[in-house]
Amino acid sequence: ITNMKKIYVFLIVVFVIAYSIFVFNVNLNLPLDFAAQLTVASAFFFALFSGFFITRQNDRYTRIINIIAERDGLFSFLYRVFGLVPRIQSEMREVIREHYTKILDNNDWAYNEFHPSTSITRLTKIMGSVTDDEDNQLKNNSLFDGIWAAIQELQANRKKIIAAYQERLLLFQWILIYVFAGITILSFHFLYTELVWVNILKIIFGTAVFLVVILIKQLNDLSLFGENFSRNIANDVLRVIDEADKKEIEEI
Repeated sequence: ITNMKKIYVFLIVVFVIAYSIFVFNVNLNLPLDFAAQLTVASAFFFALFSGFFITRQNDRYTRIINIIAERDGLFSFLYRVFGLVPRIQSEMREVIREHYTKILDNNDWAYNEFHPSTSITRLTKIMGSVTDDEDNQLKNNSLFDGIWAAIQELQANRKKIIAAYQERLLLFQWILIYVFAGITILSFHFLYTELVWVNILKIIFGTAVFLVVILIKQLNDLSLFGENFSRNIANDVLRVIDEADKKEIEEI
């Protein structure tokens, strides 16, 4: 992610320099009416398509965050609810620790969804290994009502993550974005003027269009989560199974 940020910064700097050279040194003598109509039309369609795609990808971002929160909550719930059965909780701790250590080490919140993982299978076996004596500890405890539904939700959650992750822009959608972005950036200079401040405004508007394209790219690649997003969610769950909050409270 850090390397991607450097690449984006480099591309922005290169664009500003190249577009400034273009605006101040290239004269495009087009009829004013045609230039104005082309600028308005290209800007309108670029705003229409970019706005639609940004809204769609932003909804995807929000949905993914909710899915991740649900997944982490289910793992934490399973660990805590089996606190009445130390053996089961201890075995679950190791499964969950391994699951989130992979996320932490690879800095990838979807690592287990796109790589071989037996976490859900192992948790299912652990829950099914409850002995009669341990089962007696669980009876008449409302916390265990529908406990198996949590496993089903974890499996469904995994499928949701995979589906949402794949909801990227298609090739023809990128073609629409690039074509209208390019025409819009060029059309700003179709309105010829010798006023320096107006040319500076053209550069600002052109750069703004370029930044919108980069924003769509980042939304599409899910790179706006930030460099430490995956590590933060992994550490949060690891704190739960390590009873970190309880230990800190006891030390106070």
